[in-house]
Amino acid sequence: MGVCNPCLYILFLIALPAELPHGVELLIGAVTGLIMDICSNTPGAHMAACVALSYYRPYMLRKLVPDNDRLIGTISSHTMDMQAYIRLTIALTLLHHTILFILLNFTLHALWLTAIQIVVSAFFTILLIIGREFLRK
Repeated sequence: MGVCNPCLYILFLIALPAELPHGVELLIGAVTGLIMDICSNTPGAHMAACVALSYYRPYMLRKLVPDNDRLIGTISSHTMDMQAYIRLTIALTLLHHTILFILLNFTLHALWLTAIQIVVSAFFTILLIIGREFLRK
């Protein structure tokens, strides 16, 4: 039924360096989303979701990561506490997937299907991202 659609490419946006200027981060998010839209034939949905993820990422880093002084370089479980990394990954993935699937479905007719897509796809995306971090250790 097209319910599970893990988006592993958002790991690239989550793992960007913490000290990256916000404008550059938004530009990288827009280009990443544009590439995904071109490949998926989804006009603007991935771009909007990636720009939203890139926009809220610095705020989520400040809110969810207790020790901001340690955030030097790329964001991963090596540069920050694993529990904080998991919280950040869950928050940003749910944000991205909510925007993406609402824009892709764009109907209230099958709102339950949209909710299932968001939850299942986010679960598998988070599972893949966290699994990758465990394999790197």
